[in-house]
Amino acid sequence: MFRKLLVLFACISLALIAALAISCGGSSNSNNLTVCRVVYNPVGNWQITVTDNGGGSTTGYGAIDSAGLALFFDNSSPLSTGDTVELPTINGNCSFSGNITAYAEPGGPASGSVVTDSAQGSVNSNTSMNGTFAGSPSGTFSATQFMPLTGAVTAVSGNKTGAVEGALNGQPVLLSLTFTPSGTNNSMTFSTNALLNPNCVVTGTFTEVGTNNVFDVSITFTGASCPLTGTFTGLGFESSSDYFAFNGSNQDTYLYADILAGTNTFVMEIF
Repeated sequence: MFRKLLVLFACISLALIAALAISCGGSSNSNNLTVCRVVYNPVGNWQITVTDNGGGSTTGYGAIDSAGLALFFDNSSPLSTGDTVELPTINGNCSFSGNITAYAEPGGPASGSVVTDSAQGSVNSNTSMNGTFAGSPSGTFSATQFMPLTGAVTAVSGNKTGAVEGALNGQPVLLSLTFTPSGTNNSMTFSTNALLNPNCVVTGTFTEVGTNNVFDVSITFTGASCPLTGTFTGLGFESSSDYFAFNGSNQDTYLYADILAGTNTFVMEIF
């Protein structure tokens, strides 16, 4: 999805200069800083659309947690899939600004590309936000809350498969995972079998944010044969959709984890 956005950032000297008309029921002080009278609750699942003025657009899926972390991934096969965009911190204030970072799919055509620039946006309600970027071409981005899951969120248990879109440091990643409900609400832990995979043990957690279909995710790779080592964090959610077609688009409950790992930032589908 966001490879087009990565190229766009490069072509316009990484300029995402917003020209937003913000109307949140607030006023401005002498320094033109927006004073908001309403603070929204952006925690949830969001679908983002990035549109350039030339007519092209791309779509991504993601979430915002209670700390304001906002991550989205694309599945625009075959040329652009598994890219990630991180928006500035979104805490419910009617306007936001900061860095926007685009990460290319690891192992893809633009593997290793990470582009960071400034951005500004407007939160219009609990379910809507938008912003603009300028350059040649220029364009807009907008996002709305959506429901990726049919039915209620539940803690996953038992044996699952975790497939990373792309390749981490050149290595495709397919993990046999065991999930166990743990902690509050629908939180879970997961791990590989250390006896079957002694040279690369993977463990982690999906911690539900309140009762939302949003999970703060942590994953740890330990072992000499791992494609990368260390602990990395990101966001996750449950979905009824097989976004990357790893499971033949079969009906199932899928977990997604969008993990920030620098140039190896990746998306894992679990089914």
